[in-house]
Amino acid sequence: MSDTNQIPLFRSESIIAKYNIEPRLESYFDEILEYNKKVNIVSRETSRPELLKMAADSLIPFEFIPPPAGRFFDIGSGGGFPSIVILLAFPGLKASLFERTGKKAAFLRDIIGSFDLDAKIIPVNFAEAFPGLPKTSFDFGTMKLVRPDKNIIRGVSRLLKPDGSFLYYARAEHLAKEIPDLKDAAFHSYYLDDIKQLRGLTIISSHN
Repeated sequence: MSDTNQIPLFRSESIIAKYNIEPRLESYFDEILEYNKKVNIVSRETSRPELLKMAADSLIPFEFIPPPAGRFFDIGSGGGFPSIVILLAFPGLKASLFERTGKKAAFLRDIIGSFDLDAKIIPVNFAEAFPGLPKTSFDFGTMKLVRPDKNIIRGVSRLLKPDGSFLYYARAEHLAKEIPDLKDAAFHSYYLDDIKQLRGLTIISSHN
């Protein structure tokens, strides 16, 4: 297991600029803010600059690991951070998005259709759905703002390929200890745009 000794400071605009997705992100933010007038997709107080920061934060893992490929799953997709942002930044990815809240699932379907993304919504709890999915069928998984429990960990272990990775948008040393067949776990701390809030990331791999 590894850790970073120096804490990097990333800039949102620089992260986003790497992927040449600014116009599509602006359209995505328009959709969020319009939908938010009817349904709380994100907090009603969330501003456009804050959405940009949320988008950049979604892409932070790929400052530490190579660009993703293949299929991924996202647990608790909500308003699409990180899943929709990752799909916009990396054309060719396929995704399964677990979102049990009906109104948020409907929003995600609209976004997927609007941007012609290769993704499907699974509108049930992840712990309920994973037993029915093919084993070792995903290259990586993501999870943000969802508290991991034993059922989630069991599902992650079941769905990832032998060389797959799981990206959890928080530092979680305890989580790594509970995943069977763990080969490597890296825990990163970083700042985004300022040093007011220390952020964390856990990258768990099961490389043979």
